[in-house]
Amino acid sequence: MQCSNRELVEFFISYKLSQKNHPTSLLRPTNGGQRTERDLAQSLPAYNGIEALKSALLDSGEQFGFLFTQSFRDVASHLSITPDTAQQCFESVMEELFRDGINWGRIIGLFVFGSAMCLDCIDSNMSELVPDIADWMTAYLDDHISLWIQRNGGWDRFTEIFGKGMSTRSSGESLKRWLFVGVALVTGLLVGMLMTD
Repeated sequence: MQCSNRELVEFFISYKLSQKNHPTSLLRPTNGGQRTERDLAQSLPAYNGIEALKSALLDSGEQFGFLFTQSFRDVASHLSITPDTAQQCFESVMEELFRDGINWGRIIGLFVFGSAMCLDCIDSNMSELVPDIADWMTAYLDDHISLWIQRNGGWDRFTEIFGKGMSTRSSGESLKRWLFVGVALVTGLLVGMLMTD
């Protein structure tokens, strides 16, 4: 089974949309759901544990989001997103998020922020931006993050770090880890956004 960054983005956003009772059909690409050549070219190597990967992505996103989704939504609403400014806003946040480098926590932040931006757009009657945001997330992963992921053990390594097998860690240790990663990300984003105003 192969999995592309696009599949992970759609999986994560679909989950977040369904949590808020929004139709996942908002995410459907204009090409009728067909995978594009770019998606096929960016497919990840066969991964026997694709369900474990998706579960690890959701679990880590939930932990991160539990503490920081509202902050990310506040950042999204602070940006005064319109159809004309949405892509530039997304790119500015990604630039700030990854300014000091790439790590797994920041990659999770990309998923959480992108889905928060989708929800904010839906709440602001701009649901037509949801597939665009998914495109931008996918392109950012493909163009800026994929090589780092490959060099750092691939999605297999992500699953090892954030998957169910790691549940033996104490909840206090996990909370401290997420608190540290999240505070650093949200602080950096807010400071960066305020400095650009």
